[in-house]
Amino acid sequence: MAYSKTTKRTFLNVAEATRRTMAANSSTETKPEVNLRKALWAAGLRGYRKNVRKLPGKPDIVFGPRKVAIFIDGCFWHACPHCGRFVYPKKNADYWHEKIESNKRRDVEVRAQLERQGYTVLTVWECEVKKHLQDCVIRVRQALGAQTQV
Repeated sequence: MAYSKTTKRTFLNVAEATRRTMAANSSTETKPEVNLRKALWAAGLRGYRKNVRKLPGKPDIVFGPRKVAIFIDGCFWHACPHCGRFVYPKKNADYWHEKIESNKRRDVEVRAQLERQGYTVLTVWECEVKKHLQDCVIRVRQALGAQTQV
């Protein structure tokens, strides 16, 4: 069954354990988000806002005056090209393929919208936060520095 923007929810026959697991997934306050925010705070990078609803895509972290928007993308939900953890599920394969592909298309469009508004957009992957947290902080610092020099 295909997912589209007009279809908010598609109901599937899934195992109860799968249903519970999927229902428990949160779109905000995930471990990677919290860990990156704590690391930014510890590095003295403050003044950000969380999940800004007024901006396209509701970025996870926004440094408003500096116009830097950060998305912390889950490796599964956004098909991470880095870590190799992403594999399309075999059950309900058509649904999942369309779901993940629509996520990727939406990510591209949201990035373009934010860039048209003058934002620098960073995508930080879940696996990067887990394995290379300080490198993520450096990337954010660089983006903020680039904005202050413009």
